[in-house]
Amino acid sequence: MCDWSILRGILCVFLIIIFVFLVLIRIMRKYIYQFPIPAFLTRLIDNPVRRKIQNPKTIAERMDLTPGMTIVEIGPGKGSFTKAVAEKILPNGKVYAIDIQEKVIKKLKQRIKKENILNVIPKVDDAYNLDFDDESVDRIFSIACLPEIPDPVRVLREFKRILKPDGIISLSEFLPDPDYPLRRTEKRWANEAGLKFKEQFGNFFAYQLNFIK
Repeated sequence: MCDWSILRGILCVFLIIIFVFLVLIRIMRKYIYQFPIPAFLTRLIDNPVRRKIQNPKTIAERMDLTPGMTIVEIGPGKGSFTKAVAEKILPNGKVYAIDIQEKVIKKLKQRIKKENILNVIPKVDDAYNLDFDDESVDRIFSIACLPEIPDPVRVLREFKRILKPDGIISLSEFLPDPDYPLRRTEKRWANEAGLKFKEQFGNFFAYQLNFIK
């Protein structure tokens, strides 16, 4: 028979190791060298447990999406949230999935080709200087990515530039992400960028904030 006390002990040790690993990453990125999450870790981060905490369809529903919209996502990772948003804006809406890492974009291109997702456009771009015209985008969203970027306020100012007057910027974070910021921190960044807080969802462990111009 299975000894559940041993299994619980193994699970506790595993969770402690993961927690220590995440803390070390946070310390390294904050005080030693700022670097993006390595591409190979996107598969580890995007897992069934995480998708229960941050459900892609729920995230998409909170963004007030309609068919035909132009959407920009920063940091698509494996593409689970990208896909959920893309489905909501069919038939003629488009999601531009932006990342600074070519490996992330390459993997996403492979996925959308395999799954025949026709309205997602993966591209390498700089979040500080996005290749979009002023006031040309309906929605911008980022899932556990903005805090990774060294100057989040500058990025939010760039979001504001390309966002349409009636657009929404949606940010979502979760624990135990090593870069997890408190809600008040992200609200402060948005305020410094000249954005207005609109609404919030979720809880301390997994929240979503919507902002407008």
